[in-house]
Amino acid sequence: LRRARERFNISLPEPVDFVFLKKRHWVEASSFPYFTLLGQSLGSLVLGWEALSSYVPDIYLDTMGYAFTLPLFKYIGGCHVGCYVHYPTISTDMLTRVGDRSATYNNAAFISRSPILSTGKLLYYHLFAWIYGLVGRCSDVIMVNSTWTYGHVVSIWGKKDMTFIVYPPCDTKAFLEIPIKSKNSKPDLETIVSVGQFRPEKDHQLQLKAFYEFLSHKPVREKCQYKLILVGSVRNDEDVNRVESLKQLAAELGIKRHVIFALNVS
Repeated sequence: LRRARERFNISLPEPVDFVFLKKRHWVEASSFPYFTLLGQSLGSLVLGWEALSSYVPDIYLDTMGYAFTLPLFKYIGGCHVGCYVHYPTISTDMLTRVGDRSATYNNAAFISRSPILSTGKLLYYHLFAWIYGLVGRCSDVIMVNSTWTYGHVVSIWGKKDMTFIVYPPCDTKAFLEIPIKSKNSKPDLETIVSVGQFRPEKDHQLQLKAFYEFLSHKPVREKCQYKLILVGSVRNDEDVNRVESLKQLAAELGIKRHVIFALNVS
């Protein structure tokens, strides 16, 4: 509550009751090394049932991306349901990557190299997308955080009239007070800042490789002028390990001294 007040200048007039859940491991990616999307989605039903058994609300708003819990609260809990989607569980981009047999964070290289495995995974993704659309359409109102998310959610859920873009609140006054030029900044230093959680879909590996390619076209004497700053939050041990692997990749590419990791900055 203090962080909400400090970050968004929102003070709630009434006290808030917190209901703590103990079955979060059911939605952890590490619990489902294979068929992760389906495993986490079914696992969210276990977590959702624990929540519904602990407290039955009048209005249920999902902000965590657990779309499979929407019909649970609507038809069993008798609640009005809504959701705020930051990133769809499955997107048309993901379907395209698998269809094109591109090796990426959600498509292992051994699968992308195999026509049979790629076809099987594409069928699995299409089936999951269909189910994801069914549960998503249970929402009485849908809010998304960007035009990109809006396009993918409307494409899969098909509820354009009930989908609204609600940009995350931002205290612009605080940003206006930040000086454009730091007193300690070097006039000959050029920085590139990338802001995003250290999650697989952000593809920080590709950012590092792109920065390496950029530096490779610069004369040796000019390379020291450029810095890549990766800013993002680290949520759990998986994110910590992901950052460590990114640091190792930067070292292997020979750009370690040009890359700065700014974790959990505020």
